[in-house]
Amino acid sequence: QVSQDFRVSKTFHFERQFSLALYGEVFNVFNIANLSGYSYTLDRKVASGTQGYALGQATSRASQVFLSSGPRAEQAGARISF
Repeated sequence: QVSQDFRVSKTFHFERQFSLALYGEVFNVFNIANLSGYSYTLDRKVASGTQGYALGQATSRASQVFLSSGPRAEQAGARISF
């Protein structure tokens, strides 16, 4: 599977014992489809538009979960430490 994930974070220190960490993350930045389950059938596809053969065509996509394999997703958060 192909995916590009990025994380940006910044920590702010207050006085001696408090800190605030802010972060933002983006998963599958380029929104690559992550196709899988390629067909090995040499016959013609029955319900096709312009594609004549099924050989090498993807039959499914990666699961739609909140991980790198799913569609593009963003999240932001903060952490307070003391």
